[in-house]
Amino acid sequence: MRITENMMTTSYNKNLQRNISNLASSNLKLASQRQYNHVSEDPATASKAFAIRDQIARTEEHINVVKNATGELETADSNILTLNSILENIYEKATKAGGASSQDSLDAIAEELNGQMEEILQTMNARYGDKFLFSGSANSEAPFSLDADGNLLFNGKQVDAYDKNDPDTYFTENKPVYLDVGFGTYASGMNTAKSGIKISTSGVDVLGYGKDENGYPNNLYSLIGQVSGQLKTGDKNGAMDTLAQLKKKQSNISIATSEIGTREKMLERTQNRLETGLVNLQKTQKDLEAVKVETEAVTNKSAETAWMVTLQLGSSIIPPSIFDFMK
Repeated sequence: MRITENMMTTSYNKNLQRNISNLASSNLKLASQRQYNHVSEDPATASKAFAIRDQIARTEEHINVVKNATGELETADSNILTLNSILENIYEKATKAGGASSQDSLDAIAEELNGQMEEILQTMNARYGDKFLFSGSANSEAPFSLDADGNLLFNGKQVDAYDKNDPDTYFTENKPVYLDVGFGTYASGMNTAKSGIKISTSGVDVLGYGKDENGYPNNLYSLIGQVSGQLKTGDKNGAMDTLAQLKKKQSNISIATSEIGTREKMLERTQNRLETGLVNLQKTQKDLEAVKVETEAVTNKSAETAWMVTLQLGSSIIPPSIFDFMK
């Protein structure tokens, strides 16, 4: 078979284009730090990489949800500690009433207690972002308010009127809210109690509700109001008895703080688990997508050498033209 100059030129051009294409591809990989820049280059690996990217995105979203829930619990815990501090101050001031010698002194202490009651309402109506911390499963308005007679209301229901035998007095908006740690979603009620972490904190559970067998309110706010009222009427003995009940009910604060601390630890462990999983996913993504720089640098140098050699061979393969003779 006779090899013509045209055949040699065609073959040379093919090799020239292949070598420059290899060099350009290698340069692009080094610049982008990726094994491939189009799905068509490696469909199988690209498919796996897309699946990993989806898992990474969902895991990052779950971590953000857990962080937000942790921040909510930490803020609720801080507000409950503030509430406890207010109660300690109230107990200290009200105790002094036992030794007060004049009605003016009792009235002054009662006024101080009323001021502290206002602070308690503000604390229990605190927000985290756009959410009320102590509203249970409701969030349309502040959970605690007062009716025309000064009675404490929780989501519109009178706190002291609660009766376990009367469904009409139940707090319908006091359902727990759970964070499903597997999927990063929220749910109300008991359906996810086994698969999720409770992130809501009920203010009425913290303050107490209903009345005990002796007719004393179980609610801390109401007890303080009762102490204040007794001091204004000069009933020091009654005020001291109510104050003793207030001290007993203050144990609700410790219970709430302990419960929130337990839930915070659970969220912390969940966040650690998710972050560990994220690191592993990112490593897998790097293995699937990232170029091995050392290996690709060698490949790039080989492609560059092949390109230079091809250029040098061109002078002896491509036939001279009329322009070469004109020089």
